[in-house]
Amino acid sequence: MIVTTQIKRKSKVKMFACSECGYKSIKWLGKCPYCSGWETFNEEKPVPKKGHLQKEKSAPALLKDIQEQDYKRIKSSIKGFDRILGGGLVPGEVVLVGGEPGVGKSTLLLEVAAKLSNQGKTLYVSAEESPQQIALRVKRLKQESDNLYILGEDNLETVYEHIKRQQFRFVIVDSIQVVHCADYEGSKGTISQIRGCADYLTQIAKSTGIVLFVVGHVTKDGAIAGPKLLEHIVDCVLYFEGETLSNYRILRATKNRFGPTGDISLFEMVSTGLKEVEDTSDIFIPHRQGPISGSSIVCVIEGVRPMLIELQSLVSRSSFGVARRRSLGFDFNRFSLLIAIIEKRLKIPLSGEDVFLNVAGGLKLTDPAADLGAVIAMISSHREKDVFMDIAFIGEVGLAGELRRVRNINLRLKEIERAKFKSCFIPETNKKDLDQGFSLNINPVKSLPEVIEAVFK
Repeated sequence: MIVTTQIKRKSKVKMFACSECGYKSIKWLGKCPYCSGWETFNEEKPVPKKGHLQKEKSAPALLKDIQEQDYKRIKSSIKGFDRILGGGLVPGEVVLVGGEPGVGKSTLLLEVAAKLSNQGKTLYVSAEESPQQIALRVKRLKQESDNLYILGEDNLETVYEHIKRQQFRFVIVDSIQVVHCADYEGSKGTISQIRGCADYLTQIAKSTGIVLFVVGHVTKDGAIAGPKLLEHIVDCVLYFEGETLSNYRILRATKNRFGPTGDISLFEMVSTGLKEVEDTSDIFIPHRQGPISGSSIVCVIEGVRPMLIELQSLVSRSSFGVARRRSLGFDFNRFSLLIAIIEKRLKIPLSGEDVFLNVAGGLKLTDPAADLGAVIAMISSHREKDVFMDIAFIGEVGLAGELRRVRNINLRLKEIERAKFKSCFIPETNKKDLDQGFSLNINPVKSLPEVIEAVFK
């Protein structure tokens, strides 16, 4: 007797995904090892893709035979917005605008939509607010247009039908957390829906050539919900930042496939919407009359834009057993490093002192050229010695207390000269890079002790 055995095909391995961060595992976990969320793992089930757009098949091509495409930029007539996009929008581009709820993302995009509607039919898809609420906001912003359409819909298949039927050129989806697509499982706002909807919208933009804006809310830890799932899908990522009690907003580009990154634009929230601020001196340097203890002026580069910023420090005797260290807008690790350099190289004891450092205006600094100004502000507060507000400080501080070379020194000095400062301290290694013709007094220095002796003599 012949015995036949039938080998069964192994079924696909089950995958479990975290609903908070998207981390995947082949088994269910009670706690996510990536975001530390509890009971956030759900099984991923295959869902038939019935509504996806068909992609055109392509064959490999030689690099030398590929012709460079000349992208024709579409300008929104908002100078700061166009600048951080690299000169304007590109057909088929997908832009993700992130920010905390209430920071003004919808206000910004409504103004952008009104400007773009002068160049083509524009659709604003609001899944959070009703069309009547949007109409009231547009009226308040005085941005009414005859070519701007409002759609209160959260089903992306329906949105796509409207786009095909009416041939819209610009589309804004507000927001990615509250729309859904039947091709993907889960409720609104889950990782599977956010990832699927972002991919679906991107396919629409690439296949039809429309410019698409997607709004994404920021979570408690300061990241766009599902950041790793969205940021690599879209072409451009813009963050809209601002303090709750401040009228100023900062629009920052962190990713841009069609332009530079790191640039910022500053806006002021007024009763009629957002107003671009071109001169930042009055915001980040509120007072320049006379010397002040615990303050210094630095010139930092944000993207390609030089900005003069005031650093404020407060150093006082600690009333408790452990000294407190706090920094607002300044990297805390860098801040702690500078305190250690002050104690070691300048022999100034700060172990029993509470040290606080604040960046005026709510800006977050990443430029190491602000190191020298931070040190001057802390020592000024500790010694209660005044620093004249017509002096600017530029320089990265090394572990040995030396001043290291910084980039774009001439661009910084031109901004300092334009703001009518009298003098500036720079690293001596930047002396050979200086252009001729500066009217301000430039002081090249080698190390921290040399600067301290010159400022607090």
